[in-house]
Parts: sequence; C-alpha cells; structure tokens
Amino acid sequence: MPKFFNSDIADLANQLTRSPRRLRMEQIRGIEKLLELTEPDRAYPFDFVCYHITRYRKRGLATTGFSIPGKALISDLVTMAEVISRKAAIPVSELREPYKTHQQIAEELDVSTKTIRRWRDRGLMGIRMVFEDGVNRLAFPQRTIDRFVDRHRDLVAKGASFKQLTASERDRIVERARELRSQRPVKLHAAARVIAEEVGRAVETVRYTLRRYDEAHPDAALFADNGQEPWCERQLAIWRCHEAGESTSSIARAFGCPVEEIEQILRQVQVRKWSQWRWDYIPHELWDAPNADAIILEVPEPPAQKAPAPRLPRDIPPYLRSLYLTPLLSREQEHDLFRRYNYLKYKVAKTLKGLDPEQLDKPQYEVLRCLVEQVESVKQRIIRANLRLVVSIAKKHVGWSPNFFEVISDGNMSLMRAVEKFDHTRGTKFSTYATWAIVKNYARSIPEQHYRCSRYVTGQDELLDAAPDCRAAPASQSDRRHVREAIAAGMSALDEREREVVSSHFGLGSKNGVLTLEQLGQRFGVTKERIRQIERRALARLREVLAPSLADALND
Repeated sequence: MPKFFNSDIADLANQLTRSPRRLRMEQIRGIEKLLELTEPDRAYPFDFVCYHITRYRKRGLATTGFSIPGKALISDLVTMAEVISRKAAIPVSELREPYKTHQQIAEELDVSTKTIRRWRDRGLMGIRMVFEDGVNRLAFPQRTIDRFVDRHRDLVAKGASFKQLTASERDRIVERARELRSQRPVKLHAAARVIAEEVGRAVETVRYTLRRYDEAHPDAALFADNGQEPWCERQLAIWRCHEAGESTSSIARAFGCPVEEIEQILRQVQVRKWSQWRWDYIPHELWDAPNADAIILEVPEPPAQKAPAPRLPRDIPPYLRSLYLTPLLSREQEHDLFRRYNYLKYKVAKTLKGLDPEQLDKPQYEVLRCLVEQVESVKQRIIRANLRLVVSIAKKHVGWSPNFFEVISDGNMSLMRAVEKFDHTRGTKFSTYATWAIVKNYARSIPEQHYRCSRYVTGQDELLDAAPDCRAAPASQSDRRHVREAIAAGMSALDEREREVVSSHFGLGSKNGVLTLEQLGQRFGVTKERIRQIERRALARLREVLAPSLADALND
C-alpha cells in the first residue's frame, strides 16, 4: 500500500481510482501542473489541491481545515500520480509525448537508479504505463524531467559528481577507523564524522562502509550492532565471574588488578546491558514537567481498599493460596502505579540515551541503578496483584486439568506483556485490558497445544494393544429379523393416522420418503403442532408395546 503523509490526499487518491478511466490523463496533468506551483517551504489548503486536480470547487463558504506542508504535498502528489495511473492500466501509446525510463534518466544525468528513486520524493513525477511487453513500468515525461532539473540544479549536479568508493578508499576508511579505535574508545557515528572530514565523503557513506566491513568480518568487527565498541573478552570474563557469585576482591586477585578497576568494569558492562533492554514507555506531557518528580514519585500512594478476606477454594495448591492472600489494587492505586512505572522507565531511557559507559562514575551509576530497581519493583507489584486474574481465566478455559499450571504460566507471560503495553491515561481498568490480552493468547495457544498433544503422542502402542475391546458385537441376521417383527407388531397397535404419521416422518416403509411435520400437517389439514402431538402420543404407545417385545427378541 503506498504511503501518504496526508490522510485527505490519500482519500482523494482512492476516490480518483474509482472515477472514469477517460479522465485519468487529465487528472495526471492537473497533478503535474500543481507540482509546478508547489513550493516546499509553504503550506496549501486541501481545497486548493482538490480544485487543481479535479476542477471541482465546493459551493458556498470554503472549508479552511488544516493546511498541507509543501514538502509533504510534493511527495504525496508524486505518489498519487503513480497510484491512479497504475489502477487505470494506461498503454504507453496514450502518452503521446517523449518519455524516459528509470535507466534512461540515470544514464542521461550520470547518476544511479537509486538516486532517481530518491528524487521522486522531491517531485520527479512518473506515470505507471503498460509498455509493449505488457509490463507495468514508470514512464517519466520529458517536460517533467526538464522541470525537475531546472528547479534542482544543485541536487542534480551533486548526484552527478558522486562516484562509487574504490577498493583503496574503502581500505583507507577501515584502517583509519582501526587507528581511532586503538587510540581511544569511540562510537561508530563519531568515527564516521572524523573520517568523513578527512576523506571528503559523506558521513553516511563512511558509516555504511564500516558497517559492511563488520558484517563481512564478524571476528574482526570494529563496532557492535548498536554503534558501540564490541565487547572485550576480558570484560566479559570478569562479568561471568561476577555472575557466578565471586566477590570483587577475589576477581581482582585472579586478574591481577585493583578492586576499583574491577568495580569500574562491572559498572560499564551493567550499563551496556541495560542499554540493550527495551525501555518502552507510554509518553505523556507530564514527564517533561520541571517538578515531575515531586508530583509523581514523592507524593504518597493512595490508600488500599478495605475488602473482606477472600474465600479460599478447597484443596488448592500452595501457589494459588498465596495469590488469594495478595490484596487487589483499587482504581486509584492502579493509576498511581502505572504512572510511576512509565515515568521511571522514561527517566531510565533518558539517562541511558546521553550516557557514555566509559565515562561513567560511581554516583551516576548508583542513581541509574536505583531507577532500574524502582522500575522492577513497581512492575512486580502490578503483576503480583493481577496473577489471580490469570488463574480465573485459565480455569474457564481448561479447568483443573493436568496441564493447568502450563496454561497459567502462558497466561502470566501475556500478563507481563500487557503491563508493558497498557495506557493508563485512557481511563480503562488494567484488568479489562489484561483479560482481553490473555484470552486472545489462549484462543491461539490452547487449540495449538491440544493439536500437538493429540497429533504427536508417542509410546502408547503397548498400552493400546493391552486395552480391552469394549465395542459391541455386530447384530446377527436373526436379531435384525426379530427387531423388524417387533416394530411391525407395535405399528399394528396404532390407529391409521398415528401409523401414517410415524411411518412417513421416520421413513418406515413409506413410499413417499421422509416427510416433515409441516408437510404432514398439509396432508391431514391440521397445523404442524397438532402433528407433533399425534407423533408424541404414538411414540409413547410404541414404547409401551415394544419394550417387552424387544427384550424377548434380544433374549432369543
């Protein structure tokens, strides 16, 4: 689906695709004329745009609405021309003027086809036409090309002057980046800026070259995926010892360095790991307030709601018993906790964004560590208060089945994801949002789990062979004959109308086949309900007559 910056332009393009095909070239010429009038640094009302394309003007007072920035309008007009021409499938013979393709423009202006694609966002309009070989391609009218070149001479000259990097230039960029890394820790963007000034290339070109080198040589990569310097083996070894429970003094003795150096390395590794976490938060204008800490973190929490002691179900496991002892959150407590949670994540993300782990001192680290611990503490409070919700939903879906705790574990994961996505500013209770998320996950995971259990169960061959065969033996010919005789005797005990209703409705020897109650009512001239009463009375009489007869027949 083509992307439009303005929704009104997108709606107009959708309407134009439904207009008569004979108007398509006239509409495209209107778009081209509007591109000539549009300036990137101005804004234009939608009515002005609509009139120049469709020649339609609203009667009465003009609607003001929102103005469309010129830069976004230029890109949307180019996209609109491609959309409405693609839907019309116009043959290239209807263009009736000189045109060029992507490749021909690139050869004429001495630029790459990728550069031509970027210029389309600047106003280089193309029309989707069906060429002689039946393929739908972009055709660029010559007057459109001339207009673009005349309005963007500097851009065209810059594109023509660009040359691909030679092998020696790429090697020089990589060696220079290695020299900078050996002198001091440096990030990818900072290194790219320094090298770009030295070699006279764009910063993006240098950054792209270094990234391509790291992808081709992962063992000798200069920068990590996030633009930081790659992990040092010594740092990772120290961190692994710390994770194993070793003290800083014992690690310092093992690596032969001071304790302060070990603590500094541990802080650097921890901050880099925090930087790799996702600190997604719900944005709010309150986060940037100068007194945000005072009105969010320093205010007392709302009082807990006074609720009677919960009634514990009988024979529940200890884990579920502890959940029922955890008090639920009131609406005010829930709102306060989610506000604290998102604000704390905002503070952590903002702190990490402008933090260099190599230049981190101990006071800064302690502040950051305290924020991370507060985030985790608030999140755990929200999760613990809502674990009972997962249990109640799981009981409705699987009951007290053997895989009950597996379903609860799956629901707990859905609850954790719901905590990250919940927007407390919309006024909805978290339990409502979490229930929707958990049920949606169960609707997908539980049928899949049942399918795998029934489809891939193995090792049951011996059990199946040893199981007794409880299937009833097939009836013999004599049994069938005795049953038919008993039914015939029972039917003879009914009156004529009852016998015809039963035989016609159940197909017992009737020549007319099976008839519905409504058809039988039309035959006898009564209602469908009256036929049902007659049938019910006849079946009750048959049960009385057939019960001893069938018992005797089966005992023979």
